[in-house]
Amino acid sequence: MQSHVPPRFSSQASSVWAKSFTVPAQAFTLTGWLPLYQHLDDAAGIAGLLWDEWVPRSIKILLSQTFGSEASARQLLVWLAGTHDVGKASPAFAVQVEELAKRMSDAGLPLDPGLKDGDERRGARHELVSFLAIRAWLQSEHGFDRQQAARIASIAAAHHGRPAGYPDIMRVIDSTHLIGDGIWKTTRREFLDDAATRHLDEEAVDAWRSASITQPSLVLLSSLVIVADWIASSDLFPSAELGKEPVAATRNRVTDAWRKLDFPLPWMPDPDAIDAAALLTRRFDLPEGATPHPTQTAFIDQALRLERPELMILEAEMGSGKTEAALLAAEILAGRFGASGIFVGLPTQATADGMFSRVLTWAKRLGLDIPSNVFLARGRSELNPSYERLTREAYFRSIGEDRRREHESVIAHHWFSNPRRGPLSNFVVGTVDQALFAGLRSRYLMLRHLALASKVVIIDEVHAYDEYMREFLIRVLEWLGTYDVPVILLSATLPSSHRQQYLCAYDKGRDARKQQVTDAGMTGSERKAARRARVAAEERRYADIAGLIGYPAITVSSTEGSPVVVTPASSRASRDLRIDQMEDDPQTLVETLRGALRDGGNAAVIRNTVRRAQETAALLRDEFPDIEVTLAHSRFLGLDRAAKDRGLLQRYGRDGQRPQTSIVVATQVIEQSLDIDFDLMISDIAPIDLLLQRSGRLHRHDRERPAPLRAPRIILTGMDEAGDVPEFEKGSEKIYSRALLLRTFAAVRDRRVITVPDEIAPLVEKVYGDDVGFVPDGWRETLADAVRERQQEIDERRRRAGSFTLGHVLTEADLIGWINGPDVDPELTPPGRGTVRDGDETLEVIVLQRDDEGILRTPAWLYEGGGMQIPVNEAPKHPLTRTILGCFLRLPAGMCRGNALDRHIETLERAFDLPSWHTSHALRGELVLVLDAEGRGQLNEFDLRYTAENGFEYVRRDA
Repeated sequence: MQSHVPPRFSSQASSVWAKSFTVPAQAFTLTGWLPLYQHLDDAAGIAGLLWDEWVPRSIKILLSQTFGSEASARQLLVWLAGTHDVGKASPAFAVQVEELAKRMSDAGLPLDPGLKDGDERRGARHELVSFLAIRAWLQSEHGFDRQQAARIASIAAAHHGRPAGYPDIMRVIDSTHLIGDGIWKTTRREFLDDAATRHLDEEAVDAWRSASITQPSLVLLSSLVIVADWIASSDLFPSAELGKEPVAATRNRVTDAWRKLDFPLPWMPDPDAIDAAALLTRRFDLPEGATPHPTQTAFIDQALRLERPELMILEAEMGSGKTEAALLAAEILAGRFGASGIFVGLPTQATADGMFSRVLTWAKRLGLDIPSNVFLARGRSELNPSYERLTREAYFRSIGEDRRREHESVIAHHWFSNPRRGPLSNFVVGTVDQALFAGLRSRYLMLRHLALASKVVIIDEVHAYDEYMREFLIRVLEWLGTYDVPVILLSATLPSSHRQQYLCAYDKGRDARKQQVTDAGMTGSERKAARRARVAAEERRYADIAGLIGYPAITVSSTEGSPVVVTPASSRASRDLRIDQMEDDPQTLVETLRGALRDGGNAAVIRNTVRRAQETAALLRDEFPDIEVTLAHSRFLGLDRAAKDRGLLQRYGRDGQRPQTSIVVATQVIEQSLDIDFDLMISDIAPIDLLLQRSGRLHRHDRERPAPLRAPRIILTGMDEAGDVPEFEKGSEKIYSRALLLRTFAAVRDRRVITVPDEIAPLVEKVYGDDVGFVPDGWRETLADAVRERQQEIDERRRRAGSFTLGHVLTEADLIGWINGPDVDPELTPPGRGTVRDGDETLEVIVLQRDDEGILRTPAWLYEGGGMQIPVNEAPKHPLTRTILGCFLRLPAGMCRGNALDRHIETLERAFDLPSWHTSHALRGELVLVLDAEGRGQLNEFDLRYTAENGFEYVRRDA
């Protein structure tokens, strides 16, 4: 067969290599290569197909507005993909492979082989050289000014996920021995000229030259170049034999690769096919005859009224169907504004798992003609049975078996199984971290932005995030505003100050695209006056949504001014929630439960700390030997935790098989997003919004209840009123702050009834507001001290978050130095070392057992896969590997403070090292904690114990 010879290139350009191929088993012997011209042609071809078949309409609209037309924007993407690696035509890059470098040298490109081992070569990375070459070409060949040329060229500088800063550029700009001068420049110009001849017309270049290029448009364009480069660099594109050119022509290579890749196409819902009542029953598993609540109908109506993307906030009581309303609204918004999918963010992995099943059901009922891709974006996602099944099917399709079946409407495409690529899927459910990562200065941040910018973004339980996390959320909302992304925030208990901050951030990002607010050229006094004027304008704009606005409430941002507020009728009739207090001692707890459950019933006891929950469960098991006592908290193994969640739903869910009498002792893990229902609740004192969330698990479903429990009742404990000012359990104060607990207790201590939902918003506003009139006089000095401490803590959290938070939206800026700062990669950060979550660092381990005969096994207590022997001379098979991974546990923060975390890592690495695990992609690098046959063990100064009933416990040994 004839080789595909590129007659359009000189011998020098034809000799430049882009990729080398070696055989690791043969001492990395060089076996093949790919010329630079071919890789650039492959990337350009893929970029064109991405635009034509995959890029959603919303992204095309945004980029077309920036670059003059859709044709102009498409040409820029294709041309940039076809030139992004032009910097590989440089001595610093070429010398890395001796045989290929010699071929280039023989063709007339001079280079010094000694550069290969020098440190300075690493500073002249090829993406930096690409930036310099493209910038110079746009200036010299097409008359671009330096800034405009730099903006376009910065996309090439960003294609490895972290563009260099200008100091890095200045250090090498005159290093001709690294970059290459003379014939090197001529060769790079060949590639640039060729790509222009093949992909551009003069009209497009003229449009770029005069375009008002914004930084957000560059971010999205760079992400598309990255995707094209990744695909063109995959094994879908075969290499050439050494000394030969690729056999197949580019068109054939690209067409064949695209066919094999089998990319899922954008989701394109019909924006007009919305009948809320009909869709509600078709999309969700609801009781027969169910109809939309007034809140759901009003929310969907507001979505239909929108003329452009907006931020929508839905505040409604627990269990009122906010999720269903959000998903139906997302169908409308995606169809009207060209989004290709949705992202749903939840507070925890457990809530994300629960939501994944609901979204999967919804997606399968969309009646999709073309399969859409789904992704579960949370740690250990392979342990979710539904998602694991989809990914297993995707694997078989990827190797040519079981090709896509006609009836499949939702798939887990193999290309998106990587954590960096997964968020680009059509339907993504995950922890809120996955959205917050878009506000974190991190490698490949632009892919996070593309993933969200192409979707309708839904953030559930938006009240649940602390000040540290909210700093990231506020910045993400600003960027989503500038991308014109429809955003839906859901909460039952949202303070008005948070509502204002979220709307202000979204509007700020959107306004940045209309005009850039700058103080450049002003005097100091003028800048201060301008800032005061902006603050005053913001206060006027959001004055109407301060304080109480009604409940339920729908708030919608507006490009024309103040947000729109709608207050529909409540989804349920008002009802009284009885609220009592009791002393915090074991005997009172036992007597209260004994009296309340005398005729049967199901009670929940919620503790604020794991240790307190474990102690309470042990007490109640002793006192109530004939009653089922279940313990739920975060220190169970992953598989145990999932089994407990399933068990709670099976017993206390809408259609659960409820015991006649039972007690569930739990921490905050049942506080939100679990559709479970109890007859009575005893709870440690917590901030008012969280207490109300907890009460949402009381009398949630319509059912018969024992006579003493026919009225919903929550009993508060965990406080001591013996002194002049109440004292709270120390663990509760550490978690929630004394100030919020004092204000909450002051708001409810004299209450006997809370009317729900009427008093939800007023109580939240009272506790989170500034008024202290309801606080007893004798408490106020203590409260003032506690408020100062809390403010200092908030300021410190914001400061810490600021070290990692992405900057504000800039309109007139390139990507050089865009994400300068700590080199954080959320996909490579060790488990437990948080980036968008605050708090003490912890460590995630795999828990295994060694039996009395010294054989390593999975924990004996596991419901499925327990006691399985683990091979030591080979990597475990897939089913066993999945069970092992499911035995993950996050060590408590109390074990990891100071230098303990690093000592634990060192001890665990030294104690457990199976060479066979190094060959397993799934198990490589995991830290393993081995317990004995009784579930006991030691880790440095700690004695450890694990039981299926109580989970993980630890005690520090005396020194």
